[in-house]
Amino acid sequence: MKLVVAVVHDLDADPLFRSLAAAGMRATRIGSSGGYLRNANATVFIGIENDRLRECVEIVDRICRRRVHRVPSGAVPEFADVELESIAPVQQGGGVLFVMPVERFVRIARPVLSEATR
Repeated sequence: MKLVVAVVHDLDADPLFRSLAAAGMRATRIGSSGGYLRNANATVFIGIENDRLRECVEIVDRICRRRVHRVPSGAVPEFADVELESIAPVQQGGGVLFVMPVERFVRIARPVLSEATR
C-alpha cells in the first residue's frame, strides 16, 4: 500500500475528489496555502493499493492543470512601490505528489449504536 500526498491548486481539489471517488479511491483534504502569490492549495492524502498507484497519478495529472497568474493591483502590500506590470506572470497549479510506502493501514469503523442498545 502507498500513501500519496498531493499538493494541488484549490480550484482543482473538488474535481480531483470527484474523479478519485468515481474510481473508487478514498481521499482526505486539508486546506493549505503557500507559494509566491499565497493562493489557497489543497493537500490531499490518498491511501492506495500498490497496483492502483499509476491510475491514481494519472487522475491527478489529468485533473490538475497549470495556470498563469499575474499579481492583481493592490493585492500585495509589500509591492506598493513596484510597478506591477514589471512583475512577470507566475505559473501556478499542477501538483506535487509525494508517494510513501505504508507499513500498516488500520480502518477504525465501529458499528453505530442505536438508542435501544446504549
